[in-house]
Amino acid sequence: MSAFDAFLYRGDDDPHTRAIFAVACVLDRSPGRQRFIDTFDRASRLVPRLRQRVVAPLVPLFLPWWVLDPEFDLGFHLRFGRLPAPGSTRELLDAAQAEVTAPLDADRPLWEAVLLEGLEEGRAAIIVRLSHALTDSVGPSELLAAILDSRRWPDKGPMPPAPSPRAVTPEELLSRSLGDLPAEAVDATRHLVAALGNPRKLRSALTGAVDFTESLGRVLGSVGPPSPLLAGRSLRRRCAAFEVGPQDLKRSGNAVDASIGEVYLGCIAEALRLYHVELHEPVENLPLAIPVGLRGPGGGAGSNRFGAILIAAPLLANDAAKRVELISRVVREGRAESAIDAMNVAAPILARLPASMLRALAGSAPRPDILASGFPGLNKPCYIAGAKVLKSYTFGPVPGVAAMFTMQSIAGGCFISVNYDPAAIRHSDLFAKCLTRGFRTTLRLGGQRPQIGQVAVARMRDQEMAA
Repeated sequence: MSAFDAFLYRGDDDPHTRAIFAVACVLDRSPGRQRFIDTFDRASRLVPRLRQRVVAPLVPLFLPWWVLDPEFDLGFHLRFGRLPAPGSTRELLDAAQAEVTAPLDADRPLWEAVLLEGLEEGRAAIIVRLSHALTDSVGPSELLAAILDSRRWPDKGPMPPAPSPRAVTPEELLSRSLGDLPAEAVDATRHLVAALGNPRKLRSALTGAVDFTESLGRVLGSVGPPSPLLAGRSLRRRCAAFEVGPQDLKRSGNAVDASIGEVYLGCIAEALRLYHVELHEPVENLPLAIPVGLRGPGGGAGSNRFGAILIAAPLLANDAAKRVELISRVVREGRAESAIDAMNVAAPILARLPASMLRALAGSAPRPDILASGFPGLNKPCYIAGAKVLKSYTFGPVPGVAAMFTMQSIAGGCFISVNYDPAAIRHSDLFAKCLTRGFRTTLRLGGQRPQIGQVAVARMRDQEMAA
């Protein structure tokens, strides 16, 4: 397990920092239980990480390992259910909301999937949830690719053989970790000696270290105070989702020389501005973080490597074009920072710190109000077990922030999902209206009337209402 994977895995022990993705795919029909089972059986044979569990060495100084589970049983990872009538998007969000709050079984591979029938118009849905330790923000799409087909009934050939696991004990992993230490020490010493023996390389390394330190100050520095209106925090979650027109995003970006992602951030900022204005608590800026994938094309589905850009999202000016322009500038500056990879650099230390020190560091680090992420699009028709994918909503984790926004393009549509803390965003109906207005106002930059779907919001459960 990489140090970054281990750092994220340790965060799952604390419900305040637990990071679980949930992807809800709406299908044009039910694939049937056996096809559903066969699809995930095949995927687990093609993507070994789906059959691997985490085993920690006896000494916490060493990192855990991904090990093929000798007791892997697909039955523990697949479930079946039926949505209550009328089977609308809201009932689906109710189900997704339950999935993002429930912990995964740490003694098994860190994923589950549920097939839900009973959606309106004879449709069905599949919800896949997985730990952030399993994969980064690019990974859910790559792992989904293992269950997606480009045709309804492709010829996949015979079922691939299952990987052959063997039992591995913590004692054996400790022995392996100890055995790796001499090689790691020799490699580090060789690089150090090479640098000291070459003045040009040494001077370059020192200059790079100074530049990185200065960049680190900008990356980790405060971008302003959080919003008092979004200050509440709890372990509860609400899910909301809606659809926007991909062409509206493209046209708006072209109109103001911005990327689709920067227009998306402008839409979020406008929605939050309206929410603050409606509640008579306007703020000038709001801390917003954008996860940025840093691994290359060969990174693999089962790996984590990402950074984050922390910006002060402008909320004061009532000018959508100006807001997107400001966001575009600071995002591009943030992407150019050498310290954007700081978490990966620090991961080998963070992954080995005692839990009490990790909590103290997390409490002292600058924390945004909002996370906003985008997932790679799948714009061609795609199918799961013979059922066509019509929509896909991805709900990212909410580690101590007010809300996590995600955007994913699939099957010709662009779907916005929000996983938020109802202690921070307490007026769900108003929030939904502000989302609609904020996206509509910003997407009018494209010169046409934008297509904005109705915002659906999951219900609060009885125990949450009582709290």
